[in-house]
Amino acid sequence: MQTKERVVPNGVVLDVTGDLTYANRDHFRAAVESVRKRGYRHLILNMAEVRFVDSSGLGLLALVAQNFKMNQGKLSMLKPQSYVRDIMTLANIPKLIPVYDNEADALAAYQMAA
Repeated sequence: MQTKERVVPNGVVLDVTGDLTYANRDHFRAAVESVRKRGYRHLILNMAEVRFVDSSGLGLLALVAQNFKMNQGKLSMLKPQSYVRDIMTLANIPKLIPVYDNEADALAAYQMAA
């Protein structure tokens, strides 16, 4: 797994590439925690290049969403591939993390909520 961070107006986009699995959890957690510790209130996970998510990855997503919410922040998700989207839907992740098809919509939704 690889992550690349991009600062955008009102937040950070974390471009995630590879699989979000138990084996990669520490890398993902460290990338997210780095964003949160620097005080950003909106994290957008770009999941377009994520091929697979296992149960550990789903749990980690739920935990990250809770942590951002507890700190008056917001977590959003961009463009998960259809297979990944299906897995997340079965686990009810979209109820915790809104899913958007493009970055502009995710940013607009955050501005409207703020």
